[in-house]
Amino acid sequence: MVWLKASLRSAGMNARRALCAGLAAVAVFVGGAGVLTPAATAAPASRCAPASTPETKQRLSELTDTSEIKTFDDARSTISDLRKELSKSNNYLGTFPIAFDNILDLVGPSIDSGIYEHPEWASDLAVEVVRLYVGNLHEYVTGGEPQAHWAQAFALTTACDRSPGRVLLGQIFAHLLVDFPYALENIDTTPGHTRDFYTFGGALVDATPTIVKDVKRTYGVDLGPLFTAWFVGDLIGDSQATTLLFQSTRTAALVNSFGLQNPATRGVTVAEINALFQTANVALDVMEKLGQI
Repeated sequence: MVWLKASLRSAGMNARRALCAGLAAVAVFVGGAGVLTPAATAAPASRCAPASTPETKQRLSELTDTSEIKTFDDARSTISDLRKELSKSNNYLGTFPIAFDNILDLVGPSIDSGIYEHPEWASDLAVEVVRLYVGNLHEYVTGGEPQAHWAQAFALTTACDRSPGRVLLGQIFAHLLVDFPYALENIDTTPGHTRDFYTFGGALVDATPTIVKDVKRTYGVDLGPLFTAWFVGDLIGDSQATTLLFQSTRTAALVNSFGLQNPATRGVTVAEINALFQTANVALDVMEKLGQI
């Protein structure tokens, strides 16, 4: 038990170091490219959080009812509907549905393509990560209590002086760093699913160009250099730092899912997941202050 805890602590520390190093490398690249400035990303108060009405509250409550999410098609339809409802220039809450919708658009065909050893597992993973996000969104829009990581991410959607890129990345990290390990635990992931897990993550990389295009069209911010550096790993001809960032993020989620499944290591794993998420947010805040996201 002591050895397992030490191993998980080491893995968590390595993931946090890689995250910081990768984000620093991306910051240098994006900053050098002059992608964004603080003035370009700030939004007036009326631009990011439209007034809520009883009708919109009821509509969002219905759209975020997780009892209706049982299959991949249900999950896909739910995110698509949320994108149509929320992803508008005056609503920062719609930043993440753009990314999620484009990712699921690629995950679906991949499940049917025969590239997975365990296609049922891949489908279950997609459904579970959607359920976790939508369930927390339901709590948020109905006045309930989202889990801490989503409460933190959703809080940014009403802070209109924050950049749309920062708001989006806060939700992406909540999804990747926290929801993923719990989703993997919930569907009884084993080491035998490792290859399928990395294949599944490829949809995020493949969806990057479309995500960038749609975010720019909707929110007027160009995240192309940032997303290319982070997900694709194209960093001035040397992809090592940024590839390490994304790969270590995915690896941390997988390792942490195993830690969550073991009662002897669950406590330390929960602490590492939370620490990794906070590390990411600190780094993102610095990048935002520098005008790089």
